[in-house]
Amino acid sequence: MDHVTYDQETDILYVRLQVGESAKQTFLDDARIIDRSADGAILGVEFLGASDGVDLVDVPFAQTVQRLIDESGLGLKVFA
Repeated sequence: MDHVTYDQETDILYVRLQVGESAKQTFLDDARIIDRSADGAILGVEFLGASDGVDLVDVPFAQTVQRLIDESGLGLKVFA
């Protein structure tokens, strides 16, 4: 399973925290979306406009998300 995927064309970064089917989304703001399963478990986080930097303020499991982004080798800026 790839934990981090980045689409350069759309400038969207997705960090998968666990496998499951997304049933609902929580919008932190216009650029950050939390995917949740039907039982509310957090599956992943989507970052729009990721090349401008990734804002982890108020993102659940921010330390894990940052570690996965760092390990991906994408070289994206992360703000916490």
